[in-house]
Amino acid sequence: MNAITNLSPDLSRRNFLGVSGVFVLGACLPSCARTPRPPVATEPFVPNLFLALEPDGTVHVTAHRSEMGQGIRTALAQVVADELDADWSRVVVDQADGDAKYGDQNTDGSRSILLNYERLRTAGAAARLMLRQAAAQHWGVGVDEVEATNHEVIHAGSGQRLGYGDLAGIAATLPVPEDPPRKSEAEHRYIGKHAVHVDAADIVRGKGTYGADFQMPNMATAVVVRCPWLGGGVKNILNKPNTAPGLLGIEILDPSASAGPVFNPVGGVAVVADDTYTAMRIARDLEIEWTDSPNQTFSSDTLQEELRKALAQPGTPVPDSEKGDVDAVFAEGMTELSATYETPFLAHAPMEPPVAIADVSGGMCVVHGPFQDPQSARGLVAAWLGYEPENVTVTPTLLGGAFGRKSKPDFGLEAVELSKRLGRPIRVQWSREDDIRHDYFHASSAQYHRAAIDERGHPKAWLERTAFPSITTVFDGGATMPADWELEMGFSNLPYTVENQRMEFAGLRPGVRVGWMRSVCNIFHAFSANVFADEMAAAVGRDPIEHRLEILPASGVLKVPGMQPPEGHGLDVGRLRHVIERVRALSEWDRPRPEGTGLGFAVHHSFRSYVAVVLEASAVNGTPKVSNAYVVLDCGTYVNADTCVAQMEGAVVFGLSLALHGKIDMADGVVAQSNFHDYPLLRMSEAPATSVELVPAQGRLPAGVGEPGVPPVAPALVNALFAATGTRHRALPIKVA
Repeated sequence: MNAITNLSPDLSRRNFLGVSGVFVLGACLPSCARTPRPPVATEPFVPNLFLALEPDGTVHVTAHRSEMGQGIRTALAQVVADELDADWSRVVVDQADGDAKYGDQNTDGSRSILLNYERLRTAGAAARLMLRQAAAQHWGVGVDEVEATNHEVIHAGSGQRLGYGDLAGIAATLPVPEDPPRKSEAEHRYIGKHAVHVDAADIVRGKGTYGADFQMPNMATAVVVRCPWLGGGVKNILNKPNTAPGLLGIEILDPSASAGPVFNPVGGVAVVADDTYTAMRIARDLEIEWTDSPNQTFSSDTLQEELRKALAQPGTPVPDSEKGDVDAVFAEGMTELSATYETPFLAHAPMEPPVAIADVSGGMCVVHGPFQDPQSARGLVAAWLGYEPENVTVTPTLLGGAFGRKSKPDFGLEAVELSKRLGRPIRVQWSREDDIRHDYFHASSAQYHRAAIDERGHPKAWLERTAFPSITTVFDGGATMPADWELEMGFSNLPYTVENQRMEFAGLRPGVRVGWMRSVCNIFHAFSANVFADEMAAAVGRDPIEHRLEILPASGVLKVPGMQPPEGHGLDVGRLRHVIERVRALSEWDRPRPEGTGLGFAVHHSFRSYVAVVLEASAVNGTPKVSNAYVVLDCGTYVNADTCVAQMEGAVVFGLSLALHGKIDMADGVVAQSNFHDYPLLRMSEAPATSVELVPAQGRLPAGVGEPGVPPVAPALVNALFAATGTRHRALPIKVA
């Protein structure tokens, strides 16, 4: 398999395939044909955007989503190749540019397979049927007498066979079928099976092309010094260098004026130099006076206190969410539990900081970089320059991690602006400090839960309140309240059986940019709901898993208020119960553990998938230690089994990083943290052994994989530490005693 090894614009074949979506079928392979061989194809064969066959029989699959380590380029190719019944060793993946012809290209929300599974199956199946029709026509037999398998078409009756490329010329004359027959689940060769990622070999050999690897002739490098607080601009450069070896120029970028920060650059002083080291060294020594901004007084501690205050009073009800009479049940004097849960601002901190290369010249613009959504980036670049989208090309490189950060292309627009000014290709390189201090942060939050419970810990009334800065504040200068899609992430779709229930929410404007991060609002909603459910069980001495199963409906699809799930993707309580039962067995929940070791359980439905987690943890000198993690995933139909397991393993590391270390502090508008020494990720010594089970697809619709493993991890840890120590933590990150 080939990977992205060189994304240079002068690779004509790749550009031709990426722009035209051409499917070129033409090859002559050895066969035992008894009739004259078909004529070799001389014209492109174009049945769809995603498939191309070279004359030598090589199949090209165009990946219109971005690769950030989640294996999506491999998975997309597996789907097409399976329905084509191609020889996997002859499949190559080409990266698509951003273009509206592909439809949605935003690689976030764990939707790449969910949105594209059927269209990619159809792309492969249509080509396979056309190749069968071409062979049948050539041999003068019925199409039902021939089969396409492993890169060739066979007529069993005569023993004749032709390679796929042999049939391209005839296939090009046939109409493209709109609804070709597709394989059954039992016939799949690649879907649901293991496949080594197509980029793996190049990555481990240092040959993969990430943003910082990409080179263009006459390229210069820029490093931008940004105002410490959002909205501030350059007042004065106190020590502006006139000359220095390697220095090419100093450019001032004004903060973008708009209703919200959106995805525009925040402004600053750009140091342009021959190389990255020179640009960073000069930028580090600059002394800059900044203009004032309303965000200059922002404090994360103050915002957190305001969130707590918001929970102390009735909020805005989720429409159509109230059931029964919560207040009347509370007035009856039953046993009550109440608790407030808090999570801080979080940074994405991908291993690769943002970087982009832009060349604006001759009325055209070419941009390369680690973009999660090259199509949206293309539109924003075109608007920035006043160009038609057809005059802008945005090509994603490999992404060295992203977690949602690189769906915001502000770093690309910085490169575009500087290239326009200087008339040459410019690479803008962010440092780790830039990345952490100028992120689109995951919002801090607070949740309040109050319940009246019976002698078995079953809630008879349940009041939920949530408060957090909405992502909509990035797009709308007047927005304050959470959007319905944010509430649908683990709040308005709480699955438990409660006859009397009320859901309320509140929002505040932050003084920083907030954005979606891996699993988004599910992080804090799953945390509070799972820990509070555990507290109900503990209050009456019940087993947490038995208690959870009792307060869930026996079966059925949950009817939710507010935002509705896509058709066929409602929360199926039976599937939720199933992952709970399976993780209980996987973890050997009832097996005694050593003294001082506790088991914690959590379950969550997000991105249309179901994930249950059990963590085995202890506290060594007050420091949490997780020894084992057990995860069960039901994501419906999945493409690459190993990728699913790897994503759950990564989710455990990601979730534990947030639970144990994740916290961004801000005072006077300035972020306190700067690098991994004060915003640490999970260390190898902290990582548990992780066991993962996948629920068989059983013909169910595909759902998310990259994000749904994260939300249950932190609450499972809190619940495990309670079981081990008797201490309940209600705020993240967990503070060491």
